[in-house]
Amino acid sequence: MERIVIINESTFTKWMERMKELLRVLHCQEQQMKNKGLGTWIDTSEVCAMLNLSKRSVQSMRERGELPYTKIEGRIYHRVEDIASIMEVMTKN
Repeated sequence: MERIVIINESTFTKWMERMKELLRVLHCQEQQMKNKGLGTWIDTSEVCAMLNLSKRSVQSMRERGELPYTKIEGRIYHRVEDIASIMEVMTKN
């Protein structure tokens, strides 16, 4: 059974102002997360294709610290921006 709650106008106005403020804060946080540039992540097979290297070569680059990566649940991911930087260096050499 639904209940009907009656509040006065000033209470409702204050409540709505608070809700609007919360929405502004959430929107601001969302923009900050977008601006952090989390970017796109790809797996090792995609890195191999982009760099035209074997999986072992990519693994060696990771081990030498030449290729940043993140490991999530046993899978390794690389940021596209990092791969683009490496491609730029490789084309200069």
